[in-house]
Amino acid sequence: MNLLALIPVLILVQASYFDMQGTIKDVVTPTDILVDNKTIKLADVDISGLTNGQYIYLMNDIKPWLTGKDVFVKGSYVYFDLQGSYNSVSINEMIQKEIENIKENWPYCCYKIR
Repeated sequence: MNLLALIPVLILVQASYFDMQGTIKDVVTPTDILVDNKTIKLADVDISGLTNGQYIYLMNDIKPWLTGKDVFVKGSYVYFDLQGSYNSVSINEMIQKEIENIKENWPYCCYKIR
């Protein structure tokens, strides 16, 4: 049996684990992203405690970073589509880490928005 024939099957098996696959069309808020025509409410992303300036900085940072990226969606968790594979760290976790970084390092990291 040709091993190359198994590659599409392996990709299909992995993709079936997810609820959907698509492209991020917009970042509505740090907790809501538009994948194709469906809004995904991201679990475990907490923006409470951000000041207005921190919120603006966060949106200016994540919107261009995420828009146009291909992703897999499993429930309320979103993962980058790395050409049929995915990173085990979700976009949810990446955004939450960025929020924590902004809170800890404000205003030193982000003085251009103050």
